[in-house]
Amino acid sequence: MDINVPYMPSVKNLSAILEKVQHAAVPEAFGHDFLRDLGFTSSNDRSIIKIFKYLGLLDSSGRPQSAYRDFVDHTKTKRILAERVRASFDDLYVSNKKAHEMSVGDLKGWFKSKTGKGEAVAEKMATTFKKLASNADFSAVRTTDTKPKTPKDEKTKDEKPEEDGKRKTDAEVGKFGMVYRFEIHLPDTQNVDTFRAIFKAMREELTP
Repeated sequence: MDINVPYMPSVKNLSAILEKVQHAAVPEAFGHDFLRDLGFTSSNDRSIIKIFKYLGLLDSSGRPQSAYRDFVDHTKTKRILAERVRASFDDLYVSNKKAHEMSVGDLKGWFKSKTGKGEAVAEKMATTFKKLASNADFSAVRTTDTKPKTPKDEKTKDEKPEEDGKRKTDAEVGKFGMVYRFEIHLPDTQNVDTFRAIFKAMREELTP
């Protein structure tokens, strides 16, 4: 997670911006002019551009990415936003799988600790994150378990547990297999007979 977390000084227009973006055509570049065309002229609203870049909806030059195009599909909007929030704030979700349900106060403490910013900035990061989360649907996003798997977890469903007092023999535990791989560097030639001779010699050498 990039600790240079962008934020909006005020999130009062954040939901409205997200809604307008969904109903507008995908621009060649998402900049101040496009935002102005959507009806948002405040310098505060311009922060959404950095937020979209942070979420991976735009590239560094402001060009919409595939995630942006999925986002403006009304059937995917809330799920895509949830996916991008989880991916962009992955460290936060490692600390709490339901980070979107955390209070602004708890989020502020986390952002302050993570980024080293002061109270005021950390609170703006928290309120921006919380507002983004309120426009997303996390129930549709599959979560992954960050806990490392143990050999016990990786057992196949068809494997039966061992009976009490019964253990695998040393012979069973010690079984292993070996695989050999040969690399052949063929000469740069168009003569087919040369290749045939090479493969014939290999066959004779490897055949028991």
